[in-house]
Amino acid sequence: MDGAASEGLRYRKKLKARLAVERAALELVIEHGFDGVTVEDICARAEISKKTFFNYFSSKASAVMGWMDAFPDEARIVEILEERAQTCYLDVLVDVVGARLSSGADESVMELRREALCLMPQLFFQGQRDILAVQHSIAQALRLLLADHPERRMLESRPIEEEALVASSTAISLARTRAILHVRGDDEPSVTDTRRMIANYLLAGDAASA
Repeated sequence: MDGAASEGLRYRKKLKARLAVERAALELVIEHGFDGVTVEDICARAEISKKTFFNYFSSKASAVMGWMDAFPDEARIVEILEERAQTCYLDVLVDVVGARLSSGADESVMELRREALCLMPQLFFQGQRDILAVQHSIAQALRLLLADHPERRMLESRPIEEEALVASSTAISLARTRAILHVRGDDEPSVTDTRRMIANYLLAGDAASA
C-alpha cells in the first residue's frame, strides 16, 4: 500500500470513529436530554475510552454538535481571508465557522443532529467556552488582516479593534442562524442569503421604530 492510500485509509478510519462517537452522543441526548448525559455515558455507548473520546472532541457539546477540535489558528484564518480577497470577509468567516460542523459524510448522523436540535434548540448555545475560543481566534486574525488591508474594512469610522470584535461576534451569530435554518428546512441557505436576510430584518426593525 503506497503512502497516499495508507493516509486515505487512516482518514476513513478516523472519520468512522468520529461519527460513531457523534452518533452515540446524539442518541443519548435525544433519549435523556443534554444535561442527562455524561462523557462517560457516551464512551460506554460508543465502546471507547475517555482518552479516545478526547482525541476527537474537546467536550460533550463538541461531540453533540460535531465540532472539530482543530479550528484554524489566527495565521491560517488570515491565509483563508487573503485567498478569498474578492469575497466579503464576513461571508468567508461564516464559512470558516460553519466548516466546524461535520461535513455530513454520514446522513444518519446528520438526521440525528437535526432531530436533537429540533427537540432542543438550546443545544446551539452549548459549548460556550469553545465558541469564545473561536471568536478570539477570528478577532485576532481580523486585526492582522485589516491592519494590512484597510481597503477591506467595513466599519472605517471605528477602530480596527472594535471592527474585529463586531465581526467575530457577527460571524458566529450568522453561522448559528444559518445552521438553525438548515435544521428547520430542507436546504441550507447560502452565506450571502443568510447575511442579507438578517440585514433586511434589522432594517425592518429600524423602520418599525421610526
